[in-house]
Amino acid sequence: MHTRVTRVPFLAAAIGVIALLAAGCTPSGNSASGGGASGSRPKPVAAPSPRQALLLAAHSSEKVNSLDADISVQASTSASGSFSLSGSFKEQVHPSLLAEMDIPTFSTGGQTISGGLTEIITPSAFYMRLGELMQELNTNKQWAEIPLSALGGGAGSTLQSLFSQIQSSSPVSQTQLLSTSKDVRKVGTSVIDGVPVTEYAGSVSMSQALASLSASERSALGGDISASGIKSARFEIWIDGQNLPKKVVMTESGSSLSETITMNIISYNQPVTVQVPPAAQTYVLSASDLGGATS
Repeated sequence: MHTRVTRVPFLAAAIGVIALLAAGCTPSGNSASGGGASGSRPKPVAAPSPRQALLLAAHSSEKVNSLDADISVQASTSASGSFSLSGSFKEQVHPSLLAEMDIPTFSTGGQTISGGLTEIITPSAFYMRLGELMQELNTNKQWAEIPLSALGGGAGSTLQSLFSQIQSSSPVSQTQLLSTSKDVRKVGTSVIDGVPVTEYAGSVSMSQALASLSASERSALGGDISASGIKSARFEIWIDGQNLPKKVVMTESGSSLSETITMNIISYNQPVTVQVPPAAQTYVLSASDLGGATS
């Protein structure tokens, strides 16, 4: 398999993982309504500090089951040059991992990829619809399927790492990454999709963020963060009155990857429906196919 072709989907998968990390967006339970005895004046509720706002978002993430969002990415890599995409993303975390990213607009190295890109992730396999890849595989089937059981060395190790990131990056760890910020500040208030929100901005140290995660999560995420050369990230996050992030912008710059990721969250905890491609439409990549991707 030609490296120029395979580099595109692997980078797209990596972007999908980073998008998950950028989400840091999780739902909270219903907030308690104030109001003491009948006729009494309710006590004013103090607004949380910027640090507390992020911690509340991290805490509420324990209740997330799913999210639906629009996403855009502007990136530059040392291997492929410029990279951009825009599309939609939906993810189910519980009871099992299920995610789909649909990217109708996708370009790399200044060239637009015909037909866009769609990725589906299940607990057992990774599916990709990318016209250029299917042409290189010399098949008229629409989807490439990569079973987790086929992952081995070479490019397989890269993809296995990406899967590990997704599976270990629970909503809790996603928001923990932002809640480690030492310089978060309140920017102001605005309205997004008719919902009043408060904007916060700050930065996170990748080493401190990784230190806040469990050993398994550090193992899954640390290698790829180190390879990118990213030491820190700047972020803006808009949080509504229910401690739900409505929008997140992450800007990262490293020795091999620089990117700005924008995610607008549409909904939380709504049913996620993903149509897994039927076997008749899939070309199953073997371990040898994956190993050839780095040759």
